[in-house]
Amino acid sequence: MPAPGKAQLQPLVDGFMQQNGLRGQDASALAGAIAEVIAQALTLFAAQAKVAPGMACSPGATAAPGRLL
Repeated sequence: MPAPGKAQLQPLVDGFMQQNGLRGQDASALAGAIAEVIAQALTLFAAQAKVAPGMACSPGATAAPGRLL
């Protein structure tokens, strides 16, 4: 499942801003910027989570458990 994008997050950010009394001329632009930053952060986090754990090595690096070539 991909991370949510800016379009999906902006209504939520708008609601949180209104709930906390953040209003003004550029409130919608601020909500868009915050939503974009959160979307990018979630995309990067999801990309890192897809990486297999452990060190990368070639299959021939070890012959058997506990035995180095």
